[in-house]
Amino acid sequence: MAAAAAAHVAVAASVTPSGDSVPENLLRIELHLARPLSHALAMTHVRLVDEDGEPIAGAFLDLPLRGDGGRTITLLLHPGRVKTGVGANVAMGRALRAGHDVGLVVDDPQLPAPIRKRWHVTRTHDEGLLARDWRLSLPAVGSRAPLRVTLDSALTSSSAGLIAVRAPGGERMAGVASLREGETVWEFVPTRPWRAGHHALVVHPRLEDVAGNRPCTPFETVGLSTIPCTLEERGFDLSR
Repeated sequence: MAAAAAAHVAVAASVTPSGDSVPENLLRIELHLARPLSHALAMTHVRLVDEDGEPIAGAFLDLPLRGDGGRTITLLLHPGRVKTGVGANVAMGRALRAGHDVGLVVDDPQLPAPIRKRWHVTRTHDEGLLARDWRLSLPAVGSRAPLRVTLDSALTSSSAGLIAVRAPGGERMAGVASLREGETVWEFVPTRPWRAGHHALVVHPRLEDVAGNRPCTPFETVGLSTIPCTLEERGFDLSR
């Protein structure tokens, strides 16, 4: 009976970042539900807790964002506390502290069971998403083996489709993209076998990691919203 209940909970909800750690400047957490809630999630039922289980005051914005028809809910940590030098950051500091553990608890009565997730907090990640720094594991020509890209930080769960592969002929390759290993690895399985020649990863400017960093600029940048981003590319060759 207990096993059946645990399985039901696992199907009902999951959390990203799904890995064991998050950066001190974590900006967003996503809840993934099997079905939408009948009413908006009340933030009074959402809290971050420290290693002793005590709530961390003022950690979130009171603004849960619904997506995917209500099956995804994004929880935003207070950006004024995350960004260095901003008023709330100066007055209160960040909600997360590197070297400590933190837990998420969501116990809205609409859920079949409370959602709980713990992470170890690591140092800040405050660099832009630079495709040139990613590590590529290349597939063999003629196979449909996945292209595996190890990233420098965990992406938001909706980011898999914001990276594409351009084929030697210049067209976008058809296939299935997914995020793995705590959203730190992007994998692409092509519909058709790989061909020899020059390919490229093409990164959409809306791509973001869980700390709000974009391809062209980190979240810490002053005037972030006014800086235009363009497509970024990372070329790679497949030889026979």
